[in-house]
Amino acid sequence: MKYNKVEIIAEIANAHQGKPDLAVKLAESALKVGSDAVKFQVYSANELVVTSHPRFEHFKQQSFPHDTWRQILMYFTSKNQSVYCDIFGLQSLQTAIDCGVSRFKVHSSDLDNTPLLEALSHIEARILFGVGGSTIREIGKALKIILATGRTERPVLLHGFQGYPTAVKDSCLMRLKFFKDIFGDRCDIGYMDHVDGDDPFALILPLLAMVSGACVLEKHITLDRSARGVDYHSSLNPDEFARFVEMVRRAETAIGDNPEFFTIKEREYRNQVKKQWVTIEALKKGHALSKGDLVMKRTAPSLVETVEWEKFLGRPLLRDCPNEEPLTRSDVPQVVWALVVARMKSARLPGKAMINIAGMPALQHLFERLKQARCIDRIVLCTTKEPEDDILVELAINSGVSWYRGPTDDVLGRMLGAIEGHSVDLILRITGDDILVDPDYVDRAVQYHLQVNAEYSDLKTLPSGTEVEVFDADLLHAIWKAAHDCEGTEYLTNYITRHRDQFRTAKVPVDENHARPWRLTLDTREDCEVIEAFLQTMRRQGKLLSYRLDDIVEFFHSHQELLSINAKVRQPQPQPSICTDLDWKKLI
Repeated sequence: MKYNKVEIIAEIANAHQGKPDLAVKLAESALKVGSDAVKFQVYSANELVVTSHPRFEHFKQQSFPHDTWRQILMYFTSKNQSVYCDIFGLQSLQTAIDCGVSRFKVHSSDLDNTPLLEALSHIEARILFGVGGSTIREIGKALKIILATGRTERPVLLHGFQGYPTAVKDSCLMRLKFFKDIFGDRCDIGYMDHVDGDDPFALILPLLAMVSGACVLEKHITLDRSARGVDYHSSLNPDEFARFVEMVRRAETAIGDNPEFFTIKEREYRNQVKKQWVTIEALKKGHALSKGDLVMKRTAPSLVETVEWEKFLGRPLLRDCPNEEPLTRSDVPQVVWALVVARMKSARLPGKAMINIAGMPALQHLFERLKQARCIDRIVLCTTKEPEDDILVELAINSGVSWYRGPTDDVLGRMLGAIEGHSVDLILRITGDDILVDPDYVDRAVQYHLQVNAEYSDLKTLPSGTEVEVFDADLLHAIWKAAHDCEGTEYLTNYITRHRDQFRTAKVPVDENHARPWRLTLDTREDCEVIEAFLQTMRRQGKLLSYRLDDIVEFFHSHQELLSINAKVRQPQPQPSICTDLDWKKLI
């Protein structure tokens, strides 16, 4: 295979320490020793971070005014020397253009910065994207904007991130092939190395990145190469071979186990650098958000994820917001539907949805519990078209609950069919087995999901049978579109956990007293006996439908012998034939 010449870019970053003369000297040194290009970070502190950011003063001291950048950049562009500029907003982009720069890099924290990307899309320039800590869909959306105008030069995706320094084991070079497989038809792939400069791998990892993908390594060994025996030319002495193995094993840690997953440090990096949508000026409650109201800036690190700005536009604010106020989806109205997935057929407990427990069908009990949640706009029974499920539809009608009948095996398709034609933001997925759902925790889960801009949130630390899952409707559409096998979507959570770093996931905080590993779901005769005992007690106490987690914990703490009845029951696991792979290309 013939390789094209690798372009070597020397990153100046903030090594100039805020001194223009040092910036020029660094760049001249890099070009003198053979670098193909140099790259400067052009920004102002106000454009990069909010004024309350802990490093605002640091960035302010390191940045240069427009006239200083003009002197620095034109010193090189006037000599036709290759200069790249990291740009962090429309202001820095204009500065670079004014100085004759036509090579730009978009930082990973700006992949969701639609105004910046749209401006770049109209400039015929070489564009690099930093993609460390970025999801497939974030990258795909940015590329779609850049390529929409039919540019001729292919953009470049640069994998890597700054860990001050980045550990070798966090480098995940397999991500390069992963990106190439997904995006290689429309862009090129590159690598940014940030390994400790004193580490030999600071030189080795870029080399590995050039030829990443080998799964077999072979090397000759000899006892004494100086004896010039057969095949001595390519052989290693034992001590040398040991060193070779050590380096290979260390390189394996750099490649990583799964290119879809972020290391802990990369996750920390993502949380630190991702920008949030903040208000450009103070806005009043009730103000309908428009494009001119929001801008992306870094805020102090938090658990809040970056969210698409489309999730804000056109919606009225639910509170007064000061200038540079980070927004979350809890600040604008949301449409929330609860989808109850149930059917009569069950291998372990046939007809369980209609079993009479404490005076009413199990499924009706669930409906009445969900009606108490303040956040739910509509409850919909999602069942099948099988004749035996007619009785469930009748129960829903009598309970004042909407219903939808869809595919028997494609559970996700059934759920999406239920919301088709409606504008729904969030979906609560509740299985018909989980009749002890706590309405207060339903509200808590939705609120937390919105406050951290999650796409998926769970309450898995609550007793099974009392929790719900919160999904963005857009996420469910994405999973259904990309799934290799939609018949496995009965186990919908598995699609999330298998690809968790490509989604914005959250675990809703649960009161310590409520976090119990108890089985309170309804799937077997033993389960029914346990739940019946609890609900009969609530009925006698006049709390058949109004009990909460405190009541559940208090009851089973006093009746622990009941928990032994179904303690050995295990939840069914997906069959080995069920595939939860996702074809990411279908989403971009």
